[in-house]
Amino acid sequence: SIGFDAFRVELKNPIIFGIDPSTMLADETQFGSFITRGAPTDNCPGCPGPILSINQLNLNLGETNVNGVDADFRYRLPTEGTGTFTFGVIGTYFTKYETQTPDGSFLDLIGRVSPIVNGAGGVIPRWHHYASLGWNSGPWDLTLSQNYQRHYEDIAGTRPGAPEREVDSYQTFDFQGSWSGIDNLKVAVGLKNMFDEDPPYTNAGGQNYFQSGYDPGYADPRGRFFYGTVTYSFR
Repeated sequence: SIGFDAFRVELKNPIIFGIDPSTMLADETQFGSFITRGAPTDNCPGCPGPILSINQLNLNLGETNVNGVDADFRYRLPTEGTGTFTFGVIGTYFTKYETQTPDGSFLDLIGRVSPIVNGAGGVIPRWHHYASLGWNSGPWDLTLSQNYQRHYEDIAGTRPGAPEREVDSYQTFDFQGSWSGIDNLKVAVGLKNMFDEDPPYTNAGGQNYFQSGYDPGYADPRGRFFYGTVTYSFR
């Protein structure tokens, strides 16, 4: 089976988690109401007063327009004597993800971090998918799966003159096996992140998040781990 669903979403006055301070300071004519300054000092004639505080409360801002396609592919192959094999891919491809900037223009955010909120709220990779390969025979069920997210442009570093960089694509592989040879009983064991893949480095870690060096909305920091479950159903 193959399925494609196109979507188009238009949001009016979406809630954002405050505006990035550098954006405010670059245009105090527009954002002066968010900045509180003290009285000008004598050691800098003509300069505005020192910044006392910057208001970054949640607020409604402009519009956000999103277009894309959800894809769903599934293949099932029964065999005689060796069980049933299955393969599937479920993914989303964004053709548009734009948000309105404070000056009224629109900014494309596909594959990058929003400079307006400086990464708060996560990143939109152009493509991400979940793929799985499975085998089933009688009480046995095995599944190997892949989680993939495409690379994206990072936010600027805090070091002056830091070059633009790209956050690497992120993929992990998982495995699970189960046995249900006794009525109402199922035993399963699994392995998450088989190859112990570390989250890719991003400047957003430590700037926008408590976690340093990675984006918790993009990658899982737990690394490889095993798990097991025993389930009994009362019928």
